[in-house]
Amino acid sequence: MPRSLPPLTSLRAFEAAARSLSFTKAARELHVTPAAISHQIRGLEQFLGVTLFQRTSRRLELTRDGHLAAEHFREAFERIARGVQALRQQGREGELVIGVSPSFATRWLLPRLPSLAADMPEVRVRLVTSTVPVDFDRDDIDLTVRFGRGSFDSVVNDELFNEVVAPVASPAFVRRHQLRRPADLARVRLLQDESMRRVGRPPSWTEWLRAAGEPGLEIECGLCLDDSHLALQAACEGQGVALGRLAYAVNDLAQGRLVLPFSRVIELDLHYHLIVPEARAKEPLIAGFREWLLREAQAFRDVLAGHAKAA
Repeated sequence: MPRSLPPLTSLRAFEAAARSLSFTKAARELHVTPAAISHQIRGLEQFLGVTLFQRTSRRLELTRDGHLAAEHFREAFERIARGVQALRQQGREGELVIGVSPSFATRWLLPRLPSLAADMPEVRVRLVTSTVPVDFDRDDIDLTVRFGRGSFDSVVNDELFNEVVAPVASPAFVRRHQLRRPADLARVRLLQDESMRRVGRPPSWTEWLRAAGEPGLEIECGLCLDDSHLALQAACEGQGVALGRLAYAVNDLAQGRLVLPFSRVIELDLHYHLIVPEARAKEPLIAGFREWLLREAQAFRDVLAGHAKAA
């Protein structure tokens, strides 16, 4: 006899809203609108014939039936998640799928993978690159590196390092245009890295000039790019001065492809975070990778701090 069950989408909407006591946070987690969450929960309440939330002008509260439903559904979703993960692991034993942005993969992670191979030779790594945040319930990804202020729900969050931005250019470009003072930027082509718009904190040339003591300098950006790797590559090729993310520029600085022509840097209140589902944090492959990445991040923090002080 077929079971009478409500739609899975309504159960997921309720479980997320019950966990956070917020339609807005549940909507953000499930990549839908708060109105869609509200609609799904109303449908679930009609299906069950009970009221799940007490809605007031100030807050959202679970009713007695809501608390009971949340307990049952949370346990059910945890069992489903464990079953799905067990089947996934059987299909790709020894493989670790890592979701990162293209720039982080190119500029930071790839150069360090030989170290991972030496430490964990049994691991077969698969990189999945995208600028879209990972959904562990939907995507076949074991862990991810995210950039932002660190407000992530139901995950283990390891803060790796923060971001610092500063003008960078090729040595030949600096010599040709005789860049000695921030005011000299008014007569050269500037490159604008707009990649941090995705986290709501794009540092601008205006912000840097204000910090450098030239708030009224008239400038014009000659090229805007939404990818940090492309902005740094354009600077390496002598196409202008980029307000570069130093976390991605350190190898170019160390090898002389880029230089810091001025002493002022901006330290941002944004960090790179290693994100792992709570239920999987102790799995051997994931635990081993976390340990390796945290060691690499610690060493890199020292390198990044050295560049910031030397600028």
